[in-house]
Amino acid sequence: MLPTVALIGRPNVGKSTLFNALYGQRRSIVSDISGTTRDALIGRIDPTDQFGSQDDLIPFLLVDTAGLTNAKGEDLEVEMRKQTEIAMEKADLILFLLDGKEEVTSDDEAIIEILRKGKKKVILIANKVDDGSSDSIWEWTRFGLGNPFPISAKNFFGIWELQDELQKQFIDQGFSAPDVIEKNPDQLKIALVGRPNVGKSSLFNQIVGSEMAVVSEVSGTTRDTLDTEITDEEGNSFLFVDSAGLRRPGKIGRKNIEYWSTVRTQQAMERADICILLIDALDGVTHQDMAIAGSVIESGKGLILAVNKFDLVREKTQADEEKETDDRELDEVKMWGEDLDQVRKRYLNYLRRKIEFIPWAPVLFFSAKTGKGTKEIFPALKAIKAERSKRLETAELNRFVKEAYYGHVMPSVGTKMGKMKYAMQVDTQPPKFLFFVNNIAAFHWSYKRYLENKLRQKYGFHGTPITVEFRDAMDKFRGNKKEKND
Repeated sequence: MLPTVALIGRPNVGKSTLFNALYGQRRSIVSDISGTTRDALIGRIDPTDQFGSQDDLIPFLLVDTAGLTNAKGEDLEVEMRKQTEIAMEKADLILFLLDGKEEVTSDDEAIIEILRKGKKKVILIANKVDDGSSDSIWEWTRFGLGNPFPISAKNFFGIWELQDELQKQFIDQGFSAPDVIEKNPDQLKIALVGRPNVGKSSLFNQIVGSEMAVVSEVSGTTRDTLDTEITDEEGNSFLFVDSAGLRRPGKIGRKNIEYWSTVRTQQAMERADICILLIDALDGVTHQDMAIAGSVIESGKGLILAVNKFDLVREKTQADEEKETDDRELDEVKMWGEDLDQVRKRYLNYLRRKIEFIPWAPVLFFSAKTGKGTKEIFPALKAIKAERSKRLETAELNRFVKEAYYGHVMPSVGTKMGKMKYAMQVDTQPPKFLFFVNNIAAFHWSYKRYLENKLRQKYGFHGTPITVEFRDAMDKFRGNKKEKND
């Protein structure tokens, strides 16, 4: 077990800046806007990589929490406070940050009272002290939390000394450095992606069985990404990432919070093996949904189309308007008073028409709110993992080449016919195929689509993009001839 360290404090005292300084890169969103951090962002810190080559340094989990305030009455503030309290409860060590350039506020004092009543070890951090010479911070010893530790997270002042102090605290609590830090190469990484407010955080909570992610009706509530590891009964390991909602680039300013949220989501997509694209059942497929699907395919990731909020569709099929909690209607799919199975079939046909460039992506219908249908996610993920890892023998592929070539109109350019010589699979996850031909110019891009369809028809590859490329079979020989002439 690794020790867990929670960053606690009121808004805008530099918790996210300190998180980034300890993490070694800009992962937590930093902004002058109070309350930027909403979810408890968790990162694994390996001091051996960051601060030295010693073998006895202890890795730990660092949690960046939302700022605690005395504000009451707003649902989002209540949810943010709940996440922070959970982080405090589960932490082995608490770093309590105060602004070293400001007077202690009522919010600070309220947090101090909570920490003094708790049983967790607390290190009092005086942040924004660039040279450690601020005299006023030593008055904070009256709080009973020990001597303040002066740092400047922004300028990296005192960070090395803080790391040394953390290591001492870990040893005092009985933690030790692991002999071998193992990474699971078979772990499947999954990113939840989609427009804001389509239910990603609700699905995330349903999957992990806890309240790690803030769930709110406010569009765009999630700003950072959360990583959670899950191991099923069969010993399969999954890493789930709950990402911030993606919006159209034209709607995002480069310097505001949503820009960095989008950057985090793109990074989560790049780290993932499979993306679950959530679609609101009553909104249907939007242009942004199609753009996200395109980004997933370009990144070479597996894809599941997840139609969420299908409980709202069920309400409409019950032919009782009084039971409806959402009056939205999807014009392309008749729902009200219809048979639910028929609605599901119509919706599936609707999806195939709207996103016709990914007929290979499986479609799941569920309700993240109620949990109905979410159990189908894990079997689908395992199936896609197997498809992405599939490798075809070269002999089998060459038999396929003959079938595909003679089963289609012969490619040509001018009077010269194109011919496929042989093929091989050169990669997996996603699968990639090279077809060696006599004349690349004779093979139009549509022939790539034809070969992809034939490969899927015969070998499957459901849920994953595949890459088909042409290579001139004579390139190697032309290169050797050119070298001899030179």
